[in-house]
Amino acid sequence: MTENPPAAAATVDYDTWVKHADGSPVRQSTADSRIKKMVAMLDLHPGARVLEIGTGSGYSSAVLAGIVGESGHVVSIDVDQELVARAATLHAQAGHQNVEVHAADGFQGWAQGAPFDRVIAWTTPHVIPAPWVEQTVEDGVIVTPVKVADIACANVVVRCEVADPIRGGDIQPGSFIEMAPDVVTELGLPIRYVDASVSTGDGPAWWISAHELHNQPGTIATSLLNQAHGSTPLPGFLPVDRAKREAFNAFVLAKTTSPASLGTSWGWGIGVGFADSIAVVLPDGALMEAGTSRASDQLAELVDDWHECGELGHDQLTATFEQGSDGWTVRARLRGGE
Repeated sequence: MTENPPAAAATVDYDTWVKHADGSPVRQSTADSRIKKMVAMLDLHPGARVLEIGTGSGYSSAVLAGIVGESGHVVSIDVDQELVARAATLHAQAGHQNVEVHAADGFQGWAQGAPFDRVIAWTTPHVIPAPWVEQTVEDGVIVTPVKVADIACANVVVRCEVADPIRGGDIQPGSFIEMAPDVVTELGLPIRYVDASVSTGDGPAWWISAHELHNQPGTIATSLLNQAHGSTPLPGFLPVDRAKREAFNAFVLAKTTSPASLGTSWGWGIGVGFADSIAVVLPDGALMEAGTSRASDQLAELVDDWHECGELGHDQLTATFEQGSDGWTVRARLRGGE
């Protein structure tokens, strides 16, 4: 990965871009460290043409502009017209003549500016959109968060190269707001793959999502969700360490054919789900389960497998790609087929 992002970022004042004049944060701002890490995955060079999906505060496109230089160009897209207008003003004030910002649906890319050498996204599509691939040069690079299962919150960051077929597939942890054609205002409830949800008044909504529930009557998902809502998490199922939990989540998504996720008052968790049960690991390492013991038994087996494999992390995973009608479906797999 290139060392340019830290150097370019050093010339851009982070607070100027991610804070309003009154000091309040701009919504849809990404942490500086995450921006640097993902931009480094692009292997950018001066003169490159870059398509950015998710303008946000505009900080990331300022960093990109610094790397590609005057001979390069950055096109940044966001569905939020207010964010686009603000970023455009800041770019003009900074003298960035190699950046253009547009209010548009990022899923469609920006055909008017194609072809692009690199594409980077700060919002999570359910697939790698076909327009992105079509608008990228051969051997060009796409870095994006993307879903790796048909359940809510099953997100990773993937790097791939555009070829026939798409190749690469390096995976890192990362979860960004879901991609939508309009501005998302209710951040607590996922947009895709939720089978049932329940409002809790002032607290976050509870929701349930499972591959095995998608084709079941809605009453089954609602019943499981109500059981979970009335239960208490069991602490100590996994260590609290965030990195380990993220690694285990990725391992589960790579191994099980019955992935599931559950949103609770204690945060959301990834695990296993069936028509008669669900079991997930919450952010603090606690087990949340409902229904029969079938799901929790299988999740416990996955914990044992994970320990026996040396607690594999994202660097031991790779992505597979399958072309569909609207883009490329991405799935996480263990390297070497372990």
